[in-house]
Amino acid sequence: MEEKFCGVVLNAVPYGENDKILNVYSLEKGLVSAGIKGVKKAGAKLKFASEPFCFAEFTTNVSVKRRTVTGASLIDSFYPIREDVKRFYAGSVVLDYLKRFCKYESSPGELFSITVQVLKELAYSDSSPYFSLANFLIKALKISGYGLNFNGCESCGGKITGKVFFNPSDGGFYCQDCYFGQGREIKESTYLTLLSIKDQSFVDSDALSVLKLIDYYIETKLETSLSPLKVLIKL
Repeated sequence: MEEKFCGVVLNAVPYGENDKILNVYSLEKGLVSAGIKGVKKAGAKLKFASEPFCFAEFTTNVSVKRRTVTGASLIDSFYPIREDVKRFYAGSVVLDYLKRFCKYESSPGELFSITVQVLKELAYSDSSPYFSLANFLIKALKISGYGLNFNGCESCGGKITGKVFFNPSDGGFYCQDCYFGQGREIKESTYLTLLSIKDQSFVDSDALSVLKLIDYYIETKLETSLSPLKVLIKL
């Protein structure tokens, strides 16, 4: 049976002498795994379709045991992401997030839309990769059911000024009066950056502090880590 879907290649695992197995994040089915033949050969026609960040319409042959790519029509390669180390690692964080938190054969909905949006920003806009990535992760975590609650104190609901405290167990932020000892204090500038992350009205170091906070949250709350994010933070 022939099946078509549009998706972004997250990674490709070598298989056999010349083949690979692709993990694709698709509009129609969420994560999809599919074999692709001969792409390790020099000059292979579908070699482009096995590269990370490749956004294409894939044609596949589906049998009981496997799905095999038989054709691909390129929509966008987001190639400029590869030309800047910070943008490359920011894009790699996006792909790693999708591999870890998306499900196979399920409708992705809004998450697919913001994925394409952030890859376009990283490839073609002058926006800071730190801000673009932080904005994506904030939205993606919310869609995945792990949203950060930063619109006021989690306990009293009031506006937070001065000292700010973050509790990763509930993703909430607390004022000094309501803080109960769990989590840790964060910089006020980090909290203010969260409140206006879309505006990019702060310097890159503030956006980087947001990424560090998200890294801490994912490690503590979700008990996993995004390896490219740790590399990006150290650059």
